[in-house]
Amino acid sequence: MMKELKIENITLCLYNEGNNVRVKSDKEDVILSNQNIDNVSELIKHNLIVVSNHYFIMIDKAKESFDFEDVYRVSIAIVLYYLYMYNSWRSMYSKQENKDLRFNEKDFSDPSTHDIVFNYFKTRYPSNWENKCAVLFGMAIAELKDYYKTREDFYNK
Repeated sequence: MMKELKIENITLCLYNEGNNVRVKSDKEDVILSNQNIDNVSELIKHNLIVVSNHYFIMIDKAKESFDFEDVYRVSIAIVLYYLYMYNSWRSMYSKQENKDLRFNEKDFSDPSTHDIVFNYFKTRYPSNWENKCAVLFGMAIAELKDYYKTREDFYNK
């Protein structure tokens, strides 16, 4: 069985692979164990609304211009990352076996979320990524530069 989700100009294809669901787009490829397509489809839709709305609120009053497709692409990357993580925890940790797979808004402040945003905008806008990330994180440029340096230091220990 296969199902397609269309978000702006982005298509997510969901495929059954045994008891698992693979979610693919032109940029993403995630497998979710012990899931079904209908459940994953609803989770993606719900979580995408939560994540993209958060970022649309952040860009609403910004002087920086944003392409909505960029917001959707980075939101999809975040949604799939956390859906994979939350789902994996269900099978890895007995206390997490009933973990809610809906996006937890506290994860907007998680460094992994910021790393996804940094990676996307650094790749897409090499000369302007700092401005875009600062808007999405609600930070001043100087604060963002300091924070980004801590992330680089973390990875380059």
